[in-house]
Amino acid sequence: MSQSSNSNLEEMADEVRAVIRSQRRRGRFGLIGWIAAGVVLLILLLWWLWPRETSIEWETHVVDRGDMVLMATATGNLEPRSEVTVGAEISGLIREVLVIENDPVAVGDVLARFDTEELEVNLAQTEAQLSLAQASVAEAQATLEETAIDERRLAQLVERNLASRADLDTAHAGFKRAVARLSYTQAAVREAEATVSASRTRLAKAVITSPINGVVLKRNVEPGNTVAASFQTPELFILAEDLREMELHVSLDEADVGLVKPGQPATFSVDAWPGREFPAEVLRVFLYPTIESNVVTYTTVLGVDNADEDLLPGMTATATITTGTREQVIRVPNMALRFQPPGDAEVSGGGFMMVPGGTRRPAASRQGNSLWLLRDGQPERIPVRTGYTDGLYTEILGDTLSVGDEVLVGMSQK
Repeated sequence: MSQSSNSNLEEMADEVRAVIRSQRRRGRFGLIGWIAAGVVLLILLLWWLWPRETSIEWETHVVDRGDMVLMATATGNLEPRSEVTVGAEISGLIREVLVIENDPVAVGDVLARFDTEELEVNLAQTEAQLSLAQASVAEAQATLEETAIDERRLAQLVERNLASRADLDTAHAGFKRAVARLSYTQAAVREAEATVSASRTRLAKAVITSPINGVVLKRNVEPGNTVAASFQTPELFILAEDLREMELHVSLDEADVGLVKPGQPATFSVDAWPGREFPAEVLRVFLYPTIESNVVTYTTVLGVDNADEDLLPGMTATATITTGTREQVIRVPNMALRFQPPGDAEVSGGGFMMVPGGTRRPAASRQGNSLWLLRDGQPERIPVRTGYTDGLYTEILGDTLSVGDEVLVGMSQK
């Protein structure tokens, strides 16, 4: 029994020792694996961070001579050549309105009428007052003739000593009173005539007519509305002259205003007709500036032929005005003036070599009008004087550039 127990204990001890040896071998293999993985990661990190040279391919443009068409661009709105606001000069009730929006009208066409009952009554009263004043004049004339006859008769009697001098003086005073009465009645007639004329004028103003040949753009009144013209003239209609001739009012930048002159051709486009350009011509440039948010612009008026009536008042348009041409000038693309090599790298041996930040080129060398030329495969900065631009090319003044020089417009790295 004891021998069997001892053999079992020895077998168990052998199994425990075998498990311990297996765990030790497995731990050594795991440590080696972790060390190998760390070495691989370190190698990859060093490869990624290791500085290396980058090759450059420069994009260039050859300087040439050519013609430049100078243009100025501005945005504005289309307006009728002549726009008239029709109002009312009297107060009253609108009885009828005879036109609506978009109706064509001619000079003298009736647009609306007031209720004229009160005005007609007022005219009848003033005419009656005129008749009374005229009757008073007739009466005063008769009285004047009577006093004149009495004065002559008394004068003859005084000469014959048949009447007293006092009677003659009384007759003479009566004659003067008759003259004054006649003048008074005549003035009353003129006043009554003026009142009648004013009443007739007010009655005539009860009919609103068109002062121009054109079209109704807006109607602000309806039958039955009461119009009060006590303090200001109410605006009843807005009329526009023939829309076959319109104007485009644009806001021109102060940098371009010196080049724009009346008579210059222009084109413009509107959102309602994409892809289509309409011709125009500069009519005038307003001298008074418009200043908004410290931006100075000048209103410029362009004449527009709208024979087909495709254009409508108020449309937003973008206009391009041809301000002149420059013939056979040395020119470079505008992107050449905007291009700058990286400011924190020095070009060396066809690649970039990083340098400390304290040794960058000074800011003054990267600003102003300058170009970068490609000479012997290396960029070289050249200060230049610029002239006019057409939006794509810029004129170069002086002799700093020659035809055939290669200016840098871009770059790519490999």
